[in-house]
Amino acid sequence: MLKLTVAGEQSWNPRTEEFEYTKPVELRLEHSLLSLAKWESKWHVPFLTSSGSMTREQQLDYIRCMTVTQGTAPAVYRKLTREQLTAINEYMDDPMTATWFAGEPKPNEPKDKRTARPKRRPPRGGTTTTAEVLYAQMFALGIPKECEKWHLNRLLTLIRVGQEMNAPQKKMTPGERMSQQRALNAQRKAKMHTRG
Repeated sequence: MLKLTVAGEQSWNPRTEEFEYTKPVELRLEHSLLSLAKWESKWHVPFLTSSGSMTREQQLDYIRCMTVTQGTAPAVYRKLTREQLTAINEYMDDPMTATWFAGEPKPNEPKDKRTARPKRRPPRGGTTTTAEVLYAQMFALGIPKECEKWHLNRLLTLIRVGQEMNAPQKKMTPGERMSQQRALNAQRKAKMHTRG
């Protein structure tokens, strides 16, 4: 969960000819499947494939969907500073896990800005990844619904781990089979104290 404090404002009321002050607001944000589903139900656009082409209004609305704080006025989101928006983006990019996959950088390694971020594997069957697809993958893997409130990157990692664990074993090449057979033969020779 990310906590941000949006500063209060001072404004002039011409009717009463007095300054008015608003209190600071604390925002508690969660980047989760639940917030993604809320956003997609409003905009009818897949969130994961549209992140680079979102309008400012869509971006602020996603932050609204991430908000756990009850009763937050819509005007608060327009008061977010550039630093706060950067903090939100960093929070959304955080892997939130120690798990990594072969050929990809480890979560604790510093990111090299020259190398591109690894692309997500294309979904099976040509389906665009939406909230419903992620829910279906969760349920197919036996992941409980409570995990919809986890950080989205952590949930995506769990889904990927589950898919890789359930994937059929890769067939060995003839060379790998021969190498395995040689190793087994050598092991048996050593155990039985024979020469073959």
